[in-house]
Amino acid sequence: MTKFSVKELIPASLRKLVPDKIKRTIKDKLIVKTPLEKDVALFILEGKRFTPPLSDFPPMVMIDTTTRCNLTCEHCPNSALSEVKDFLGDMEDDLVYKILDEIAREAPDTLTRLFNGGEPLMRKDLKDHIQYAREKGIKAVSINTNGTMLVKSRRQGIIEAGLTHIEVSVDAFTPETYLKIRKSTLFDRVVQNTLDFIQESKAHNPENQVTVSMVLQTDNRHEHEQFLAFWEPKVDHVYIREYHQHNANVDDHGLFKNHGNPRRHPCPFLWDRIIVNHDGMVRFCEFDWMGEHALGDAKENTLKEIWQGEAFTRLRESHVEGTFCHEFCKNCTDWRQINWNGMK
Repeated sequence: MTKFSVKELIPASLRKLVPDKIKRTIKDKLIVKTPLEKDVALFILEGKRFTPPLSDFPPMVMIDTTTRCNLTCEHCPNSALSEVKDFLGDMEDDLVYKILDEIAREAPDTLTRLFNGGEPLMRKDLKDHIQYAREKGIKAVSINTNGTMLVKSRRQGIIEAGLTHIEVSVDAFTPETYLKIRKSTLFDRVVQNTLDFIQESKAHNPENQVTVSMVLQTDNRHEHEQFLAFWEPKVDHVYIREYHQHNANVDDHGLFKNHGNPRRHPCPFLWDRIIVNHDGMVRFCEFDWMGEHALGDAKENTLKEIWQGEAFTRLRESHVEGTFCHEFCKNCTDWRQINWNGMK
């Protein structure tokens, strides 16, 4: 891989004005190994816009097998949207298998995530979907779960079916904080379920990946370091995410509202993933929970056709140009967190 030095990333006219200490910091942070990383670094330093490379098929497919959930977390739109007509539902098996067949045929390396807006373990046939995907040759199958239903029988089912990645959203270090955020008294159960899953999953296949995560917000920021200290020695990854506003125009924390920033980068979602709602509507953004800006229908078209289609292409072009003129994108308050250097 080609490495690019700081000399290539900072114009000569500016290098003289940049103190050595800052140069060293930039070098430590922005030494890059690929052309895309170089483009991102130049954008950060100079605001030079770039066109990310586009794969023939989405690198990640998120399949919303269910929007049902057993919790009502304060930071999740599902809690409010569950009262909206037609929001709750399960994807029909025929559509699940149609999507999995296409992934296996077109790009078996695609990260296939059998969840999006709900709790995937609400479906008792989750293990069947995982097993089908793996038997078809899909290499990476993942779920996100709140962990409350990750009991022994369910753990064994999904592990033996071939699940390769799991993320458990814990969001707290103490039962008191967990109660505030997740409106549940099941903190101890979630922790124990997760610890048991780690042991059982690794015994089945040491390559299986386990992640725990925390969404930072007012009620849990003080537990951030304790959370890391407890989980980092036990799992493969710990994700600490900032609170997302899910395309609200006003940020409760006042952190991210900036619709006209010339340094706003193209959104990685448009090159990285595709989301299929439980009703088959295909959307480009995780935050479009109702699918009001869907770009296609998986019941009528293939994911590849939608991914390479005119609507997706125009949308990507507007991000490359920096216009962000799409009705949904122009009001986004979360773009600072969805970045090319630390996407999760």
